[in-house]
Amino acid sequence: MYELKDKELIFVFTGPNGAGRRTVAQMSGSTLGIKQVLSYTTRAPRPAELDGQDYHFVTMEEFKAAEERNEFIEVIELAGNRYGIKEQDVADMVQKYGTVYLVLNRHGAETLKELYGERIVRIFIYADRDTILKREQERGDTQELIDRNMSQYDIELDYKDQCEHVFENLDLAHTVFDLTKALDENYLHRKLLDLD
Repeated sequence: MYELKDKELIFVFTGPNGAGRRTVAQMSGSTLGIKQVLSYTTRAPRPAELDGQDYHFVTMEEFKAAEERNEFIEVIELAGNRYGIKEQDVADMVQKYGTVYLVLNRHGAETLKELYGERIVRIFIYADRDTILKREQERGDTQELIDRNMSQYDIELDYKDQCEHVFENLDLAHTVFDLTKALDENYLHRKLLDLD
């Protein structure tokens, strides 16, 4: 297991499905020049998702083979699809870039916090129930998937009190602005220009 050094950090974006955590993470990462460690999944890409940009999309056989080789530090199953983070990917990216980010559910965020302690900064992104419902419908999610996500909403929301930072994502531009400013001031100290 790779041990993170003093200046090495991992930001973990988490929160309920449909809150926009992936979009916020990607825009914040781009603004701050931070690279993402991608998860592996056996699910099919959604429209507009790309292999190597949103996830590493792999077959169940490929996933199981990697799992048998103990390559994952975290594996979960949701709706029959497997998701995992490879330990070597985390180590390689942190060694190369110093600070990286991941987009994970609360279980993944908790696992990384247990493994890496204070070097993990959890950023909870949320929106109210109605906003999430509307976003998932607009995204074209199936009613079954929407119902399952909505049934988990309160459980997911409860995790926000354990996270280091919490942002309500109602206006994407404002969320990204506030978040990048907070991360820069508290951790990165890159002195981003405040164009307010």
